[in-house]
Amino acid sequence: MTKKERRIDFYADKLHLSSKYLSQLIKNYSGKSAAEWIDEYIVLEAMALLKSTDMTVQEISDELNFPSQSFFGKFFKRVSGVSPKAYRGQ
Repeated sequence: MTKKERRIDFYADKLHLSSKYLSQLIKNYSGKSAAEWIDEYIVLEAMALLKSTDMTVQEISDELNFPSQSFFGKFFKRVSGVSPKAYRGQ
């Protein structure tokens, strides 16, 4: 999985499947949607960068291909329950 892509279409294309079919396979097999898997993976990458580097939140946002630091912060908080800054301080 690439940390820069968050669209199911990207992965479906790489696997030569339709995004609908891939989504259904993942949901049937795991009980979680493809979007949930992707979001969790991206947050795990962000958590690793927050804890193991001195990169700023802006740099991490850029590294993970978010359009802005604000968008990244809202995404991170929605998925993890805490802000990137709060997570780093834990």
